[in-house]
Amino acid sequence: MSTSHAWRRRASAALVAAGAALAAAAPAGAATVADGRTETPIVSTSSQTDVTSSVVRLHVPMLPGAAPHAAECDWIAYERWRRTTGPTDATKADAVAVLMPGVLEGATAFDVLARNTIREAARRGKTIEVWGIDRRSNCLEDHTGVDALDAITDPAKADPTIALDYYYKGSTVAGRKFAGWKTNDRVLADLGLQQTMEDYNSVLISELPSQPWREKHVICGGHSLGGPLTEIYASWDFDGNPATTADAGYRQCAGYIGLDTVLAGGSTGAGKLPNPKDLLSTLSGGIIDGASGLSIDAIKAGVIPRTVNALGISPETTNLLEMLSVGAEKIPDVEATATVKALPQTAAVNDFLKLSGAGDLGPWLFSNDSLRDYRYTYRALLGQIMDDNGAVIGLVRSSFGYFDGNTQLRRNRLPAAFAGIPGLNILISPGNLMLPQKVARPQLTTWRNYDALPASAAGVTNAGEEVTDAFDFARTIHEGPLNLTENYFPIRLMVDQALLGQGSRTGGLKYSMHPNGITSKPRQAVIGSNGLLKPSSADPQVIAPGYQHLDVVTAAERQNGGKPELSSQTFAGLIDKALAG
Repeated sequence: MSTSHAWRRRASAALVAAGAALAAAAPAGAATVADGRTETPIVSTSSQTDVTSSVVRLHVPMLPGAAPHAAECDWIAYERWRRTTGPTDATKADAVAVLMPGVLEGATAFDVLARNTIREAARRGKTIEVWGIDRRSNCLEDHTGVDALDAITDPAKADPTIALDYYYKGSTVAGRKFAGWKTNDRVLADLGLQQTMEDYNSVLISELPSQPWREKHVICGGHSLGGPLTEIYASWDFDGNPATTADAGYRQCAGYIGLDTVLAGGSTGAGKLPNPKDLLSTLSGGIIDGASGLSIDAIKAGVIPRTVNALGISPETTNLLEMLSVGAEKIPDVEATATVKALPQTAAVNDFLKLSGAGDLGPWLFSNDSLRDYRYTYRALLGQIMDDNGAVIGLVRSSFGYFDGNTQLRRNRLPAAFAGIPGLNILISPGNLMLPQKVARPQLTTWRNYDALPASAAGVTNAGEEVTDAFDFARTIHEGPLNLTENYFPIRLMVDQALLGQGSRTGGLKYSMHPNGITSKPRQAVIGSNGLLKPSSADPQVIAPGYQHLDVVTAAERQNGGKPELSSQTFAGLIDKALAG
């Protein structure tokens, strides 16, 4: 019996044994608590009330040999979206789609897409569910400060000080004190491909116990890195015996959906997907460089960083985005300048604000220019950091409107200066990027939504390239127990992917045994015309005009000019095709 198979038997026993303990330890507000499973409803501010969401947690201990870790890390989670009037038993749905997020991304990234697709499927006469996997590394996150801020229902009292004091000044919230950023937690070194594949599979086999049902009704897929991870899942043989295929990943899926990603791209070594070492070099601050850097032992020893901490991108600053998004949803037109000036002078925060606000290579190298020099409302500040006309980081771009109120904007030339640097040109992407002028008395920069662009947007953007609603975008970053960001993305996961692509089958990588599994079922990719990928022949593709990398999962159901929302339309079409056999 393989180690993987034996572990799953122990995990199944743990699911049952944990039931009694859970009754006392379940998350607050849990709707159901039984047999190592909790389901907690989410109170959403989405206008699409015909779709309901919840967070499901399963007690599935880490693989044998994992480093000592917090009890929370023996749980896995996913966010579940379904029709409010639909069946509560997922196996009564026509289909269940299970999606894997990308780099630095959490389960709620799929909120808008899930709602739109469920509604589109209903118009086609089908009842479906969409599940977003929240990778195990999120067990290290502490949302206490952000949750306390989010719980304030009176906008006049939505003061971010409560969160800042929790994370930086030692204040107590809900009986808890912040324990610090866990950037070097040893458990991150164990969160590689084998653990991720086992977690993905545990969600499916625990919640949908019939393999024949799964193979006919489950759609597997993902966004960004979630596409290659889906390909790897399809290749995985969970009992280690390639002759018995009922346990193989591809036998759990009726079809595959990719969102600004490649599905059949060779992540298993079967094709020609570019090796991710350039991005690895960037995410590790240049420490991983070349084959000699791809060492699991080095990650375990702490020689190689265990999570992302480069260019100001760190657990501290992804948590900051979540904090600011509460303001962008609840008090979008209130000036955020005092909050920005109150942000701590830590290296990570200073680097992040400088990267976002320097404006050119010279100031980035030789000055202290940063977002602290300008004035924004909360929504405009989120736009400067994450909108496609403000964000220097291509991975986080969505198109949800444009700046207003400030007549002193300039072109941000910093990304163009990085364009020729491998790795950096994946993270820091050129575009039509604007930034306020640095002046002694800066004007207040405000924000207009995707469907109400100001005249000043002409020549920079247009209605055809603005596709995401700003309110919903801000909401999904922080709403509920999970979030859109993944504060502790494990470098080990990408190192394993690179090694697998090079042909390694050592350790847990030996379970990748079916390199053509992804091509055995219908598949479809949605590619943003302004996203990170160029059209290719790797998968059947639909090109979404004007969509950025995040827009493929955040685009509003109602598009400018009455156009259909292509991600959900394509997704629902793929479900139709897969169900038809």
